[in-house]
Amino acid sequence: MKILLPTHDYPPARGGVARYLGAIKETFSEEVDVLYWKELPGRLAMFFEILREMKKYDALWISHILPIGTVAWLTSMINRKPYVVILHGMDFDLSRRNIWKGWLSKKILKNAQRVVVNSKALAREVLEFGIANPLVVYPAVSDAFVESSSFISKQKSDQIRLLTVARLVERKGHLDVIEAIKNQKNINYTIVGDGEMRKEIENKINSLELQDRIQVLQHVSDRKLPELFSQSDIFVMPAKKSVYDREGFGIVYLEAQLFQTPVIAINTPGVNEAVGGGILINDISELKNAIDKLANDSNLRSTLGKKGRDFVISDFTREKQMSKLKVLL
Repeated sequence: MKILLPTHDYPPARGGVARYLGAIKETFSEEVDVLYWKELPGRLAMFFEILREMKKYDALWISHILPIGTVAWLTSMINRKPYVVILHGMDFDLSRRNIWKGWLSKKILKNAQRVVVNSKALAREVLEFGIANPLVVYPAVSDAFVESSSFISKQKSDQIRLLTVARLVERKGHLDVIEAIKNQKNINYTIVGDGEMRKEIENKINSLELQDRIQVLQHVSDRKLPELFSQSDIFVMPAKKSVYDREGFGIVYLEAQLFQTPVIAINTPGVNEAVGGGILINDISELKNAIDKLANDSNLRSTLGKKGRDFVISDFTREKQMSKLKVLL
């Protein structure tokens, strides 16, 4: 069976969706061909390109319900070839933003061969939307990260080292972490990422005169991330849901746990399925206590770190998760 996967979110692009689709291609290298656009084409151009390309394929897998899902639905009515929709969370939220989008999205999903979701929480939302039998396929850590984690050991330090790896946007909680540790002189904090909040974060660091304890690294390659994870004592990303965005799962929590780094996250649907070795807090008001608890207890960090690694290795490797898609072939 030959499958076409059209997308504008694919490696070398960074982020959870790109990594998810990259893992699909790596697992099904013979069956799946990726049609990659640096930028989404217009609706009409996309329609004719996919319709033309589908002459060579048996099925279409799409990861963007709007607008690519619309094209998948329309082309399937012409060529009678099945399509699969992969949902990640925020995309599903946006697809129901108004009555028209909600109607269109339900048509797309109901006519799909199968709907794939990245968490049990999202599966429940899809079921409530009237779509039967969603298939849960979690994001997975890369083979390269698993290999690195087997020979990179934790490094000790006199300071407690916090780490966040995320886009620099408000809902990821960087400013909340800075506020929580501003008076904790034994805690250093490394922020990896770039985005619209970079200047505000840097200004906050400067205004509090924390340049000696907090650093912002804009560009870090995937090859360097294992070293950062292993050097850190705590991974913290108190991501909140915003009007237009949410953390559907959070593969970066898995990556941190793979290197025996306990994590702190807010207990939200989807995210709570990604944390097996760490502390789930109910809201930002509990963040400082959670950081203090882990910072002051090396035994707890070690216990949670080992628990987190076992959690990831047992269920979240690429082969373990992506092989679930074999039922669609």
